[in-house]
Amino acid sequence: MRNKKQPKEREHVLKRKNYWLLFAVLLLALTSLSPSMELDTDNGNYPPRQPPDQSERPPSGEAGEIQSLNIRVSLSREEFSVLERISKNYTLSSGVNVMLKNVDSEDGAAQVREELTVGASPDIVMLDGHSIYDLATRGYLLPVDIYQSVPGSTPLTMLIPQMQWNGYNWGVPLDIDPYVLVYSPERLAKLGLAQAPANLEQWNELLGRLKGEAEKNRYLLAMDTRNPYGYAAVLQSMGSGLLSAGLAQAQWTEGARSHFYLTSRYNKKIWEMLQDGQLAVAAVPLSEWKKHGNTALAVQVPQEQEGAHRYEVINSRFFALPAQSGSPEAAVKWLAYVTSSTAQLEWLKNTDRLPALDELYRSDQLKLERLPMDAGWFFAEDNTPGSGSEAEWNRKAEAALSLLTGKLDAAGYEAQVKPPSE
Repeated sequence: MRNKKQPKEREHVLKRKNYWLLFAVLLLALTSLSPSMELDTDNGNYPPRQPPDQSERPPSGEAGEIQSLNIRVSLSREEFSVLERISKNYTLSSGVNVMLKNVDSEDGAAQVREELTVGASPDIVMLDGHSIYDLATRGYLLPVDIYQSVPGSTPLTMLIPQMQWNGYNWGVPLDIDPYVLVYSPERLAKLGLAQAPANLEQWNELLGRLKGEAEKNRYLLAMDTRNPYGYAAVLQSMGSGLLSAGLAQAQWTEGARSHFYLTSRYNKKIWEMLQDGQLAVAAVPLSEWKKHGNTALAVQVPQEQEGAHRYEVINSRFFALPAQSGSPEAAVKWLAYVTSSTAQLEWLKNTDRLPALDELYRSDQLKLERLPMDAGWFFAEDNTPGSGSEAEWNRKAEAALSLLTGKLDAAGYEAQVKPPSE
């Protein structure tokens, strides 16, 4: 019996050897067919691990076909409707399906950082202009201009430091919204001022007279705490700025804090408070003034002082490409469409937020209505900080919001805004 089984056993061993040989041949064949991940690194200092060209290797469909784009934004309900309409027009002309997701603006910054960190981000995200530098230097974004020249025309000069680092552009600006000071001339006249304070002494004078009033529930200043732009506008009216504010401004803020009306959202109530005399001054976005301001109220642009920068009082919104973007080339084409001069004029008409393109302020296309400044205010070519100031901005903005909300006193603020090396 044993001798009869031996040929069968030898046949079984040979079959196993043949299976392993066939497996090895298949493995070598698959390896030779795999696309190479080695890319051209002649792109300066940008890391060589660039994503593969998704236009050549789409997830599905014909070669070169991009099925869809996923885009996350932080907009108001009205703004989101406008963007949806513009984006649908792009879909009709390009055939690319665009899926827009809107998240609450107060949660947007934290959510995008979490998404970028875990690598679960969409193809395009919307960011505050001052967060681009930090995210780009941490490797969370892709440079826009390696896929296509920067969409649209040249942005406003004051925005360029926010979008550039290491020789690349890391974002595409959508719009800007300067913060201004709004007040009731009638109310301020009763407090001894003809207009909103223009220096620290006048702010002290206004605070002292407000404290001397017998009536309660009267506020000196309204600001939102979602970002530091309103506080930056107040600091500029004192002859300082967010980047240059010192102990004197922090001490004033600490002393006046109990007379602030702080909110974390756009609050329509402040317009009633201004007219009823409950509120002396409000630092608000220009777009809100255009929506709710009337002839009983006045608006004032903080005068730019030495050591302050005009861009400090401007809330800017950018689109950016996450490092995990699956279709960066297709994404940039969408960006070029929604940030074109035509689209930005439509955006202005429906949202009251101003365009970010330099050419529009130098042409007859832009109708600057109900603005407390002329077109030249937006150029600021001689007072634009370098990109290195973005890291300083983030540190001081965080300290300013902690000071406003009582988490820091003046001494704590001064300690937190010092450069790390000191």
